[in-house]
Amino acid sequence: MSDIANASAVGAVSRLRDALVDWKVHELPRWLFVAKTLLAAFLALWIAFRLGFESPRSAMLTVFIVALPSSGQALEKSVYRMIGTLVGCIAALTFMGLFPQQARLLFLALAIWAFLCTAGAARMRNAKSYGFVLAGYTACLIALPALNRPLDIFDNAVARVTEISLGILCYALINDVLFPVHRSNLLVQKVRALYFDFATMCRATLEHQLSRADLESRHLRFAADVAGLESERSAAVMEAGEIRLRSRRLHAFNVATMAALTTFHTLHQLMERMRNRVASPIPELMQPLFNRFADMMLVGDGPARTAIEAAITRSRLEDLLQNLPAMIAHVRNAYAAQAESQQADESQRLDLDTAIELFERFADECRALVAIYVELPNNNANDVEAKRLPPSYSASTPPMLSLAAGLRNMLALLIIAFAWYALNWQSAINAVLMTTVFCGLAASAPAPERVIQPIMKGFLIAAPLAFICAFLVLNQSEGFIALVLGMLPFIAIGVYMIAVPSLAGVGTGFCLMFAQMVAPENVMRFDVSNFINDSMAQISGVAIAGLMFTIILPEHRPGSRRHVHAALWHEAEMACTDTSPHLRHEFENRMRDLLSQLNAAAGGFDETKRSIVSQAMTLLEIGHALIALRTHVQYVPQGAAMTTLSNVIDSLATWFREPNAKSRYATADAIDIAISACATLPNAQRLQSNLHLIRTSLLDEALDDDPHAIFKEMPHAT
Repeated sequence: MSDIANASAVGAVSRLRDALVDWKVHELPRWLFVAKTLLAAFLALWIAFRLGFESPRSAMLTVFIVALPSSGQALEKSVYRMIGTLVGCIAALTFMGLFPQQARLLFLALAIWAFLCTAGAARMRNAKSYGFVLAGYTACLIALPALNRPLDIFDNAVARVTEISLGILCYALINDVLFPVHRSNLLVQKVRALYFDFATMCRATLEHQLSRADLESRHLRFAADVAGLESERSAAVMEAGEIRLRSRRLHAFNVATMAALTTFHTLHQLMERMRNRVASPIPELMQPLFNRFADMMLVGDGPARTAIEAAITRSRLEDLLQNLPAMIAHVRNAYAAQAESQQADESQRLDLDTAIELFERFADECRALVAIYVELPNNNANDVEAKRLPPSYSASTPPMLSLAAGLRNMLALLIIAFAWYALNWQSAINAVLMTTVFCGLAASAPAPERVIQPIMKGFLIAAPLAFICAFLVLNQSEGFIALVLGMLPFIAIGVYMIAVPSLAGVGTGFCLMFAQMVAPENVMRFDVSNFINDSMAQISGVAIAGLMFTIILPEHRPGSRRHVHAALWHEAEMACTDTSPHLRHEFENRMRDLLSQLNAAAGGFDETKRSIVSQAMTLLEIGHALIALRTHVQYVPQGAAMTTLSNVIDSLATWFREPNAKSRYATADAIDIAISACATLPNAQRLQSNLHLIRTSLLDEALDDDPHAIFKEMPHAT
C-alpha cells in the first residue's frame, strides 16, 4: 500500500510541477502584461487628474490602444500614433479656419482628408499605415465637436495632443522599466525557422519528394514568412540593445532568402520541363550536382538549426564551390559525348548552359545566405554581406484597392455626418467617429470582418459591464483610490483578453468601450439617458463601418484574387521599362508582397489560388531573366543583334500588357531570332541562356494562351 501511495504522491508532484511550468510559460507573461498595462493606465489617469486635463480618459484610452506585448511593437505604434495625431490636429485647425460654421463644406473637406489618409493607410500596409489612419480620424475627432464652437478647436487640439502624449509616455515608461519583453528571442526563432524551412524544401525538391502543388503552396507561405520577418525587424529596431546593431544583417538575410528562393524555383522548373521531354539527358547528367548539394545541406539528421551548425554548412559549401568547375566540366564532357552520338539539337545545348548557370547562381546565393545566417549572432556591423544593400522590404497594395479603401471611408463619413447633422441627435457624433475610425483601421485588412467583428463583440460585452460599474459601483465611491478599485476588476478582463492572441480584438474593443462609457473625468456625471444614447451610437458606428465594407466595393480589398492577379502581370510589365538601380530586388519585393496578400486573404489553397501562384512564380522566372537580359544588353554594340534584343523586350512588354496566344507566340518567335543573332557576340552564352530561359518559361503550361481564363471559368473566385 505504501508503494502505491508513494507512486501516487510522486505522480501528483510531477503533475503539479508540469502545471507550474506551463503556467510560467503561458500565463505568467500574460498576467505581467495585464499588471503593467493597468499600472500605466491608472498612472496616466492619475496624472491627468492632477494636472486638470479636460478629458483624463483619453490618456487612459491611449494606454489601452498602444498596449502590445513587446516594447518594440508598442514604441513603433506609439511613434506613428503621435505623428498621426499631430498631423490630424493640424488638418483640423486648417479646415476649421477655412470653413468656420459651414457644416457642409467642413464635412466635404474632412471626407476628402479621410479619403487621402485611408488610401495612404491601405497602400502602406505596415506600421506607417497606422499613422495615416490616426491623421484621418483625429481631424474628425477635433473638428466635428467644435462645429458650432469654432473658437474651442485650438484648445481641443492642444488637449488631444497632451493627453495622447501622456498615455504614450506612461506606457513606454512602465513597459520598459518593469519586466520588459523584447522581440529579440522571437526574431531568432523566426530566422531559424525560415532558414530551416528553406533548406528542408531545397533538399526535398532536389530529391523529388515534392509535387508542383506542394512547392507552390510552400512558396506562398515563404512570401508570408518573409513579410512577417520584415515586420518584426521593423518593430525590433525601436528597442534598445543588440537587435538594432543586427538590423541591417536581418534585412540582408531577407534579401538573400528571396533571391535564393527565386533562383532555386527557376532551376527546378527548368529541370521539370526537361524531364517532360523524354529524350533530354540533361536532368540525369545534372542529378549528381543536385545530390551533392542536398548532402551538403545536412548537419546530422537534417539542415542546420543554429548559426553554429550553419558554420559547418558554410565550410562544406565552400568546398563544393571550389570543386564546382571540375564537376561542371565533367557534366559538359558527358553531355558532349552523348550529343555526338545522338546528334542533339541546339535547344539541348542551351538547356544545359542555362541549367549550369542557374545552379552556379543558386550555389553562390546560398553561400551569401548561409554566411549571413552564421554571422547573425555577432555584433560586427562591418560584415561584407550587409553592405551595399538594396532598400528594405516594403509592403504596397495595388493602387485601385487603395483608392477603393479611401473612397469607402469618404462616402461613409459623408453619409453618416450628414445624417447626424439632419437628425440633430447629439450622440450620433460618436457614430460618425466610430465609423471613420474603423473604416480606416480595417482598410488594410484582407478580411475587414476579422477586424470589425471582434471589436463589435468587445463593445457589446463592455456596454452592460460599464453600466454596472458606473451606476452600481462608482456612484457609491469617492476619491481616486475608490475609482481605481471600482474599475480594476472590469478592465483587467479586457486587458487579459488583449494578451490572448485569439481574443486580442475582443479585448481591445472591450477596453475602448468600457473606458469611454465609464468616462472617468474630473467631475463624474451619472446620466442613464446619456449613457444609453452614447453606447448605442458607438455600437452603431462600428456596425455601420462593417456594413460599408459589405456594400461599397466589397471585392476591392487587399488580397482580392482578381486584383492580385492583375497586379502581378503589371509588375512583370514594369520589369521591361523600370530603370531603378535595385530593380531586381524591388521586383522581387513587389511580387512576393502580392503573394503575401493573397496568402492572407480568406479562402483555402484551391485551384484558382494555385493557378495564380503558379503564374506568379513563372512571371518571377521571366522577370528575373528579363532584368538580367537588360543588364547584359547595355554592353551589346549597336547593330542587328541589338535590334533583335530590343524587339524581344518590346514583345514581352506587349505580352505582359495583353496576354494572349498571338502576343505569346510572337514573343517566342522574336526570342528565337535573337538567340541566332547573338551567337557571335562576346557575351553570347549569357545572353542566349537568359533568352532561352525566358522562352521555356513563356511556353510553360501554367501560363496558357489566356492566363485570365481562370476568372472567366470561375466568376465568383474573388
